[in-house]
Amino acid sequence: MLHYCSIHVYVNEVVIFSLNMASCSCCPAFRPRYKRLVDNIFPSVQSEGLVRSEMEKLTYYAVSAPEKLDRIGDYLARRLTRDIARKRDQSVFVAMEALNQLLLACHAQQINLFVESFLKMVATLLESDNYNFQALGTNSFEKFSKIEEDTASYHRRYDFFVSKFSAMCHSNEENLSIRRKIQLHGVHGLRGVIRKTVSDELQVNIWEKQHMDKIIPSLLYSMQNSQEKNPSDAASDVEQPSTLAEESLRELLSRAAFSNVSAAIYPALAHMDNHELWAPDNSFAIKSFKIIMYSIQGQYSHVIVKLLLDHIDTHDNNDQPIRASILKVLCAIVPIPASTAIGPSVIDVFNRLSQHLRISAESTNQKTFQTALIETTGVLSSVVPDYQKLEAMSFYINRALEAISDHDLREATTADLNYSSLLLQCIQQISKTYRINTLSSLSSSLLEPLLKITLNVGPNDRLIAQNVLLVLLDKNNNRTKLKLVNSESDIDQLGLVSSTASKQDCEFLDQRLHSIYLWLYECFTLEDNSTDNFQALYKLVSVLCLSVMSADVILELCRIVLAAQNSVVENSGESFQVDSNQQTMQLLSSTAACILVLAHLSAVPEFQHYANQVMLERNSVAPQIMPSFTPGRKRLNNTLLDSSSLSKIVFSSTLISDSLRGRGGFNVEKLSQPLASYQIDTVSADGHRGPVDIESINIEFPINKEAPSMTAVGVKPVEAITYQYFKQLLNKPPISRKEQIEINSKVAEHIKSVPFEQLMAERPPDPCVITRNWINQVREAEDFTTEDDDGLDALHFPSIYAY
Repeated sequence: MLHYCSIHVYVNEVVIFSLNMASCSCCPAFRPRYKRLVDNIFPSVQSEGLVRSEMEKLTYYAVSAPEKLDRIGDYLARRLTRDIARKRDQSVFVAMEALNQLLLACHAQQINLFVESFLKMVATLLESDNYNFQALGTNSFEKFSKIEEDTASYHRRYDFFVSKFSAMCHSNEENLSIRRKIQLHGVHGLRGVIRKTVSDELQVNIWEKQHMDKIIPSLLYSMQNSQEKNPSDAASDVEQPSTLAEESLRELLSRAAFSNVSAAIYPALAHMDNHELWAPDNSFAIKSFKIIMYSIQGQYSHVIVKLLLDHIDTHDNNDQPIRASILKVLCAIVPIPASTAIGPSVIDVFNRLSQHLRISAESTNQKTFQTALIETTGVLSSVVPDYQKLEAMSFYINRALEAISDHDLREATTADLNYSSLLLQCIQQISKTYRINTLSSLSSSLLEPLLKITLNVGPNDRLIAQNVLLVLLDKNNNRTKLKLVNSESDIDQLGLVSSTASKQDCEFLDQRLHSIYLWLYECFTLEDNSTDNFQALYKLVSVLCLSVMSADVILELCRIVLAAQNSVVENSGESFQVDSNQQTMQLLSSTAACILVLAHLSAVPEFQHYANQVMLERNSVAPQIMPSFTPGRKRLNNTLLDSSSLSKIVFSSTLISDSLRGRGGFNVEKLSQPLASYQIDTVSADGHRGPVDIESINIEFPINKEAPSMTAVGVKPVEAITYQYFKQLLNKPPISRKEQIEINSKVAEHIKSVPFEQLMAERPPDPCVITRNWINQVREAEDFTTEDDDGLDALHFPSIYAY
């Protein structure tokens, strides 16, 4: 009985509680306080707007009891959804205004639960077809993005807002004015998402590909359509989507870390491709990437350069305008962050460009792309230090030499020749921004290939290489002042600046100057030189002397120039035809200008007077070989000169020696020595090549009588191998190319015609074995002592190996 009564009492209490809840839902007096406060902010007449006094009570209640915030938010969200369904637009605005005020007033830890309700309400507004509701939701979200929350939210997601705001940026509303407003709100919304997420590592990772693929193209699209302005907006000061999108893009990229830069650039490149913004007009692409380059941190700018170079590879060779346009964009943005644009791997960047040159050289319709590559090389090199410019030039010149070094120039393929020419043009672009401080900075890896390739290419490419060398040797910027001169007075007007060799330059002079001397002579005597080639050689002689001016340099250059002049004069016989060919006239003109400059720099009045006398005589007898002769000038009819007349219009080494004799520092005896036998190249113990005077060698080698005899194998015996024998061979003039070809032909014919047994009988012993045995016997001799046995191995024995 007692148990039954307990159950009856419990049932009655449940019924009473249910009746009380029902009565609360029907009677406002029994409703929860937060609901009554929320209901009171809505006016009885919708047009009156938010009830301010009741809003203050609700705000005070929310601040006093922050644990109720989640319930307040949930109740407001349910009312908002109901009002939207019932088309109560004013109630919707009142609800959102209340939410905004509560967000600004409350900063408790429980704010996260309230924010979830707020974001649901914003999402509901954005999903509506009503433009005003979309604007209302966007404005509320932007205000929310400016609030700094005290606690992080690990579960909050913004995927919907990124997608919705991006879609608004691409709105295709027919009404242009409304479309502008929707796009503007879309950009505002994306800006809010960026502010809310990009600086908070605990929030959703906005740099993920799925988000960047929507945000970056949407901002670029809003910037791209800036030209479509509404006439009514143009008259008033209305905020434009393009301006706001640019600000948002700058804000986003300014906060990008190194690992996030690529995530933002890939969508930008894809947007340019999809909307065909590379060509024919790439102004928007240049503008966009300038904004990107200015916005990101300077130390990350090299990533942009790398990604643009990578993007070129995604387009095939048929997309030449697009590939060239990408390079133009690269040229426009590289100077912005200065030397950090290329990054640490400078040679890798230039290697990428050279690979594109190699591919384009094999095609005949890549002129636009090749020009863009050459221009890009110059722009990239302009932002790196001078030592890296030298490395880049060394890299390119060795690539160019490899392209044509495997075969004779006449046998080289068109692709190889084009590739070599393109690389030389790139080197010329790099040299334009190079500033030389000392000649010692020129390494052999740059200088020697540059000298070598000049002798193995055509006149046009040779001129490019000569101009590059002119820049590398010009310490005082004299190349822009030099002009062809006819007299001493003309040189005074040039304003040339000279300098002596510094301590660092002395090393350069000792190791490499001799190679330049011989190279100058070879260049002067090439048969296919053009007028520009001869003028470049005149500048090279002048600049070299002005950069390291000394008596020895002046004398050596005089030897070179006189030897070049005599190469066309000495074999003329009793008469000489002045204008026999253009090559001869240009050579005599350029060498005369060189002698005038060298005489001026020597500061020896006798030498200067002699040079002026020769030029005056030449002007009256053969004006067509004056340095500054113009084609329209009248020529003399008698151009055939006898030896007596010829000696008056060409320079004589004997007369120059007489004018310099007795002057301090000028060893005039060198002028009388033949050019081919004056010096030889030897390899020192440290591996450097340098000029060595033959007369300084004074070593006697004892000969072992038991050395193998060459007559034992049927070979004609040669002279005893003594120092005098070596000296005679070294002083012997070198064999010309024509003679060498004839000798090779005779040997080849002999090998083809005689039996094999006879060839074996005629075969001489291995010269390397003979030389090694001979050196060992010399070392064992009792009267031979040396401090450095390795020095003997460093000597070369060209006569034996030539045999």
